Amino acid sequence: MNPIFQDLETFKESYIQGLESMLDAQDLGAFILVLANAKMSPAIWHRLESKLLLTFEQLKLNTPHGSNDDELVFDKLKDIDIETLALTEYRQSGFFEVQYNPLRALRPKRLSQSKTKGMYKDFDNNGFHFNKDFLKNEVFWQGQFFSKEVTLFYNKFPFADWHGLVVVEPTKKHPQLMTQDLHHFAWMMANSVGIHINGWTLAYNAYGAYASVNHFHLQCFIREKPLPIETQEKYPLVHQSFSSVSDAWMLIESLHEQEQPYHVIYKKDTILVIIRKRQGEYQHASWSSGYAWYEACGGVCIDDLSTFKQLDALVLNEEINQLALK
Repeated sequence: MNPIFQDLETFKESYIQGLESMLDAQDLGAFILVLANAKMSPAIWHRLESKLLLTFEQLKLNTPHGSNDDELVFDKLKDIDIETLALTEYRQSGFFEVQYNPLRALRPKRLSQSKTKGMYKDFDNNGFHFNKDFLKNEVFWQGQFFSKEVTLFYNKFPFADWHGLVVVEPTKKHPQLMTQDLHHFAWMMANSVGIHINGWTLAYNAYGAYASVNHFHLQCFIREKPLPIETQEKYPLVHQSFSSVSDAWMLIESLHEQEQPYHVIYKKDTILVIIRKRQGEYQHASWSSGYAWYEACGGVCIDDLSTFKQLDALVLNEEINQLALK
């Protein structure tokens, strides 16, 4: 196993060094990614602030071409004072974790806004996927992990600490459908890394559960404290925790047969499966961009400061109850 996965401080330092080196590319997508990651963490922001500000001025003076998404986001950033743009903030409202994350407002919606049916759709080579050439600058690490080729991308609009995207066997072009083989791989990766890095976690959004890209991927992050769903005896969404990878797969397989969307959280020694309504089967509030794994687990990302301050537990409970199966 690569040394970056065997020690927390090595992982963090490699993560920050990778972000810093990305700024040398003078690339719109890379700049947006570094800025969003830096605003997630005071330590990253203070380390990269001066280089970020300098790069921003250089890009405004001589703006290179980028993807359509990146050009649209950068045009919006030009009207923002990124130096005073708030770092991510958190507060508790009942058992909910409310996060103020203003840069998430600029994130492209992609598949998460689509009407879906079934548990997958065929991979679309012409759609957005992780093999696109313009994403090469956004790779944190790639190589073989156990028996599989893996590319670990930075999350471009993070909402968790040390947030990445684990794309398994990218050239095989798996759609966003969990298989028994991929489920076993996620379990092994979560356990093997979690032995060395406390809090290392993988999360999966099924198709129809606000997965934003139809190219098989997991989200990775480091979180030492439990998610809100793990602290509540009574929780609005049906969920089940497993210590057995095969028992968890039996539930996942049955959900596929029922065409029932879900999320999975893989941690060392634990697999948590959360069952929810399909996206589009309910109308979410105007302050929400939709409920993926983090929101389904009791977190909420807000990009408006006044809404962040005012949302109370009653409103949040009403919203998450809309996802519950009746």
